[in-house]
Amino acid sequence: MESKKIPPVLWNRPFIFLNLSFFLVFTNIAFLYLYPLALDDMVDGHHMVGLVMGLFSVASVLSRPFLGKLVALKGEFRIIFLGMAVSLIASLGYNLIISFGLGMLLTRIVHGIGFSAFIAGGFSLAAKLFHPEKRAEAFGILGACLMAAMALAPPLGEVLVRKWGFHALYIAAAGSIILAWLVASCMAVTLPSPSLKKYQQTRLRYLPHFKNRSFLFLLISTLIFAHCQSTVPNFIALIAAGKGASSGPFFSVSYSVAIIILLTTGRLIDRYGLLVFLRLPYPVFALGILLIPGMIKSSFFLVPAILYGIGMGLLFPAHNALAAGHGSKDQKPAIMSLFTAVYDTGFITGAVVSGWFAHLTGLDMLFVACGILGFLGFFLVILSPISNESFRTS
Repeated sequence: MESKKIPPVLWNRPFIFLNLSFFLVFTNIAFLYLYPLALDDMVDGHHMVGLVMGLFSVASVLSRPFLGKLVALKGEFRIIFLGMAVSLIASLGYNLIISFGLGMLLTRIVHGIGFSAFIAGGFSLAAKLFHPEKRAEAFGILGACLMAAMALAPPLGEVLVRKWGFHALYIAAAGSIILAWLVASCMAVTLPSPSLKKYQQTRLRYLPHFKNRSFLFLLISTLIFAHCQSTVPNFIALIAAGKGASSGPFFSVSYSVAIIILLTTGRLIDRYGLLVFLRLPYPVFALGILLIPGMIKSSFFLVPAILYGIGMGLLFPAHNALAAGHGSKDQKPAIMSLFTAVYDTGFITGAVVSGWFAHLTGLDMLFVACGILGFLGFFLVILSPISNESFRTS
């Protein structure tokens, strides 16, 4: 009698602890989304606010390749804990800043490097920990945790600032890192720890991965997706205000839809194939962005919000799972460092390049152009040699 294959278990202790760690670290970052409110009293002009806030992302992206190599040399947990320690120091450091200067800039840079260290170690660990047959479902749950942190922390932060001022915000941000450290410590106890000697024998190189055309085109698609995903939250409030509408309902609906999709469709993606769910959501995602200028003020604002949320909820796990499927286990730090660096770069261009484009052409044209870029992403993944063969065999 032929034995049935036992399905891999997803909801084990390491998986739960890893998701909680991500949720708490991203809560730390989301609390600091309110930092521009504090900067208004310390710097002159919105361009300076953008500079200070942008330093975090620039430091995070530029340090990622180096930190990916450190992960390969020292192991995921050592770099995760290093990132948490650096983030804790930076979070407490905001309490000491009372004016614009070198201290403010260094704090943002240090915070970005700390976050980057956690991302380099965390995503490498996820790529190794998530079973190939359940990667899309696992990354969908992880994505839901990230979006939940981004949705919950800013409103809570506003309450803290109103009642006790910005020092309470910074203490809360530091507290979330301390909790993340405790959770990660519990996770480290549940997993076998490879010897440091094994890590030091690993030779990590980045350039050979760019010769893999499947991975290269996946990175291009990731940049397009992240740029479009970033443009919407960066400029939806401005275009809504310009048309006499509120952006709040759009945020609530789109992110609620995305979280529901992330939590419920991962199994379908794993069952029917990553490439299908890399291709099908792109037109939905792009159309949602295209419709924003015409519908944000009307009673049909739900349409672009829902379409945009569906696109985010399906494209995020598909890109992550495909990236995690590339390379051997020893090469996961390089693969995921490159992937997350490109993803974060899209969030920088979604603010900086889109801001420049909006200045030249207006907000309506920005969303139209961004929607067209989303359709170009669709044609890219249709025509490019992106493959999930490595996903099935890794």
